[in-house]
Amino acid sequence: MKFIDEIYLTVKAGDGGNGVVSFRHDYRNPKAGPDGGNGGSGGHVYFQGDEQTNSFFSLSSKKLWAAGSGTNGQNQLKTGKSGESTYIKVPLGTIIKLNEEKPAFAQNYKEIILGEILFPQQTLLIAKGGKGGLGNAAFASSVNRAPHYAQKGRLGEKFQLKLELKILADVGLLGLPNVGKSTLINALTNTKVKTANFPFTTLNPQLGVLTKGEQKITIADLPGIMEGAAQGKGLGLQFLRHIVRCSLIIYVLDASRDNPWQDLSVLEKELKDSGFIEPQNKQKIIIWNKIDLLSLAKKKELQKKSQLELSNEKHLFISATQRINLDLLTQELFESIKKSQETNIISLSPLHKIYDFTVLVDWQIVSLKPHYWKLTGSFIENLSQKYPQPEKLIQHLKKTNLSEYLQQKGVKSNDVIVISNQEFFWQYEEHN
Repeated sequence: MKFIDEIYLTVKAGDGGNGVVSFRHDYRNPKAGPDGGNGGSGGHVYFQGDEQTNSFFSLSSKKLWAAGSGTNGQNQLKTGKSGESTYIKVPLGTIIKLNEEKPAFAQNYKEIILGEILFPQQTLLIAKGGKGGLGNAAFASSVNRAPHYAQKGRLGEKFQLKLELKILADVGLLGLPNVGKSTLINALTNTKVKTANFPFTTLNPQLGVLTKGEQKITIADLPGIMEGAAQGKGLGLQFLRHIVRCSLIIYVLDASRDNPWQDLSVLEKELKDSGFIEPQNKQKIIIWNKIDLLSLAKKKELQKKSQLELSNEKHLFISATQRINLDLLTQELFESIKKSQETNIISLSPLHKIYDFTVLVDWQIVSLKPHYWKLTGSFIENLSQKYPQPEKLIQHLKKTNLSEYLQQKGVKSNDVIVISNQEFFWQYEEHN
């Protein structure tokens, strides 16, 4: 299965059904009054954590994910059926971002993150369905006993999204190509990762689970990094983002190479230059692999230098193929992860929405002819339905940063703006 860790898609919540205009008629009371029911609410779009997948491959063939719309109300005060919600299952470690163009008026613009999926079955509400419109029965009063109007349903929210995956692993294996990372993860976890005696055998992140009684640790084998990776050489830094969430980094070094100390310097430099993390802020263990290939003299020389150069660093001498010191490594991994879990506690509510529509708007302005513009977007259309009176609509629009946006687009005072088939003369407020 192809590994995909970045994807673009569109989500559309269901629209609310329309309220209906209806009057009850029967032989006993031919003018019994309004009985128009309300429209059903539109379905929502949720993202849900799925621990059975570690890629966006299953989502890659579908670009639009839509929830069901509510049905219209009926007579006899019957409310329309609500639309069915849509649940999009994504791997743990998914970051959900808005894929919007940078607003022209924005200063210090940053990507808007709507949420992150970190736990199995964790559910995030991303696009909310529109409310159903009220039927004419809801507008009956002592002064208007027979209202001949009903409310349209609100539009469901629609967003273009960018999904990024940062794999949730406790341990990340980092090393140059062909240093034995895949052999190591196979030896520790019984995973069947492809191994071979040539560089870049691992082209995608591979996951394995190390168990000890009821305890489990997830280990990620990342593609090899070569000198100049931060500038795009080799596989570049395409997959290095996955190291961000790892509590512990293992530097895997080939002790049989001519200058393994230079390899260590390369790893630390490329990791720092990548900008993903600060190496000094991560727990790390330096692993000298393939010690079975060293002569006794070379082994003693490496151990002596390591005691001097790495006196403040955790380091081990192992052979993944011969399983030398893997029990010591396993013990060290569980102790380090336990320490990390005690100092880093994540708290996240199971169902929440992490944005506010007062700052997140999707309006667009189009010039139809000189000094004549059309303003569109679900935010605008919902607001115009809520406030059909022109004065109230303009009053609420001016509470947003719409004025800055229109100025950037070239709208002048006294220009005509069309909103939902209503025309307005736009006026900027004067500031003394």
